Parts: sequence; structure tokens; C-alpha cells
Amino acid sequence: MAKREVTMDEAKAVVEELVLYLQKNLQSYTGITVSEVVKAGSLGHGTAVQGNFDVDLVLYSRDIDAYTVARNGYDSWLGQVRRLLDRMQFLTIQGVTIHAVQFQYKGIEVDLLVSPYWDRPSDLYRFLGSLPAVPPEERFAFSVNASKWQVAFFQKQPNQVKEFVKRAKAWRNKMWRKEAGGEGKPNSYLISLLVLRAHEKASATVGYGASTQAIAKQTTVQMHHLVNNHHKLDIYWESHENGYYMRREYPQLLPARPRIVDPANPTNNLYRTGIHRCPPKERDKPGGDGNWTRFKRHIGSLDLTKTV
Repeated sequence: MAKREVTMDEAKAVVEELVLYLQKNLQSYTGITVSEVVKAGSLGHGTAVQGNFDVDLVLYSRDIDAYTVARNGYDSWLGQVRRLLDRMQFLTIQGVTIHAVQFQYKGIEVDLLVSPYWDRPSDLYRFLGSLPAVPPEERFAFSVNASKWQVAFFQKQPNQVKEFVKRAKAWRNKMWRKEAGGEGKPNSYLISLLVLRAHEKASATVGYGASTQAIAKQTTVQMHHLVNNHHKLDIYWESHENGYYMRREYPQLLPARPRIVDPANPTNNLYRTGIHRCPPKERDKPGGDGNWTRFKRHIGSLDLTKTV
């Protein structure tokens, strides 16, 4: 029997139950105070594809010390969160990564990540600037910290962009099926940022008043161009473009080219972190190797004029 697809309403209901459970029990059971819980990823961005999505939740707490994370990672806090989740009915722990507790709850796969609480993006950027020079994969550990600003950034984008992102992700899911896995799979955030930049270029070319079909066709053309010329990419959004920083403010944090810079975190270069090997039947893994070979090979079949 085929597995029943989870609806958006079911996913949202699960999120509400989990948030309530954490807010009610986390401090008393672990001593960790819940400062904020953010619905991140595709659900938070408004770009989830029906029947093919995981739920990402980010738990922010003032009790999580950023410098301890820099030295030792998130293991101690994730371990405490896991022990609390083990007490829930209908919940099955599937594993713990360096960034998240992964579990299934009422048939829905969930990644629960933890982060220090930051009042402002600039607080995070100053902290990152205070760290000694570290490899990109270690700085990537702090990408989760910017999740709430990533969500806010995409919530501001036009509905047309979000629709095109859904179409691109549906294409990606078809080309890299979960049960088969595959190398070079672009993650959802990379897809979203590429579509956004392609849409910006397309709208400037055909005019913002053009029909949806005309913009979709031109956005497809721009996506093909971006991926086929990926080694030349230099994509970023500064604060006057609804980003959260100016390049001149944090030059030491910006990655080298080629780059697709996270609009909420100047140290996160999606050119590298957004593409990786996806093991068969497993969820996407954080980080990446920046190997665009398969993405470039497949991109010619992307057609954003086709609805999901």
C-alpha cells in the first residue's frame, strides 16, 4: 500500500503540538529556557511542496552559550532535548546529527535544531567576527542561528516568487528522488535563492507588469543561465534589498567567489553548503561540497511555466 501523503494542515497541527510541548516541559525537565521557537525551512518560508516536505523547528534559548557551541558544538543541548522528546507518545527518534534531533511524530518527519538566542542580526555577526579564523564547515554550524531572519526574508517575497520556488523544488524532487538519493542534490534554500535572483532578473527583462507565464518563462531562462555559469556566481542581498547587512560592514565574514551569500548570514555560502550527496532514503544532510556537476547536467529540463 502506498504511503499516504501528509497534508499541510496536518504538518501545521504537529508544529503547534510540538511547540506547546517544548514551551510547557523543556525548562522543568532540562533546565533549558525556551526563548523562541521558529518554524523554519519550507513551511516557514511558505514554499513547501505538498506531500514532500520535512518540518524544521529551531529552538532558541538564552541558556545556550554561543562560545560553548563554537568550542564543543550543540551535542550537550541536543542530548537533553532528545531525552525530553523520548517521553512523548507517538514519537520515534530517528537520529541525532551535529545540528539536530531527527524524529518522526504522527507520521511527519521533524528536524529540531537548537540555537543561542540573538536579539539582532548584528549581534550574531559581531560574534562571528570575534571568532578566530575557522574553516567554512565550522562556521556553517552557526547557520541555524540565522533561521528566524531567513524566514522573515522569504516571507517578504512576492507570492509569485514562492510559487516558482515550489515548482523548482517539485522538479528537484523528481530529479533526485528520496528513495534513490543522489549526488549533487541542491537543497531547498539554495533552490529558493536561485529562483529569487532569477525572478529579479526576469522581471527586469520582461517588465514587472508582464503576465505570470511570461515571467515564468524568462525566470526559467535565467535559472538555466545561473546554473550553467555557476562558477561565475556572485549573488548577495544587501540591507537595502531586504537583506540584513551591507558588504562593507562585515568584509571579513564574506566568503570568496563563487558565492551565493545567505541574506541572513554573510558567512554562509550556499554555493558550497547548498549542494551535497543525499544518501538513499535519508534526509538531506547539512553542509555540502559545492559540486555542481549533476545540477548543471539536469537544469535543462527545468520548466517553471509548469504548475505543481
